[in-house]
Amino acid sequence: MLPPVRYRFAEADHEQYGSDWWTFDEAKLGELRARELMAIDKELREALGLNTLTSLEAFLRGESAGSLAVAWLGRRLSGVVESLADFDPLLMLMETEIVKPEGDAEAEADADPPATGSSESPAATPEE
Repeated sequence: MLPPVRYRFAEADHEQYGSDWWTFDEAKLGELRARELMAIDKELREALGLNTLTSLEAFLRGESAGSLAVAWLGRRLSGVVESLADFDPLLMLMETEIVKPEGDAEAEADADPPATGSSESPAATPEE
C-alpha cells in the first residue's frame, strides 16, 4: 500500500487550488462504497487511461499522470468534487512528501526536518 502523500500546490496555482497542504491516503479508498470507487475509476480511465491502482503505480514510477491522479484523488477524498479532465496544476512545482508514520522509531531516525517547520501531522483535509 502506498504510504500517505502530503502535497501543496505551486504558488501560481494557489488561487485555483488553494495554498493549504493536502494529503492523499490510499487507506481512505477502502472507506468508499463500490459505486463511488467505480465512478472514480471511470473518471481516471476517461481522463488518463488509468484506473485507481494503475494510477498509484504510475505515481510510484514518477509519471506525471500518476502525480496528477494522486493530487486529484487527495482532493476528491477530502470532499472536493471537480472534473479530472479540467484539473491542471503545475505538477513539477508542487511540494510533495511521503508522510512518515508517527511513533516509527526507524522512520523518525531517518526523517529529515519538516520543510515547513511544522510538527503537526497531516490530516485527510487541507491544513490551515
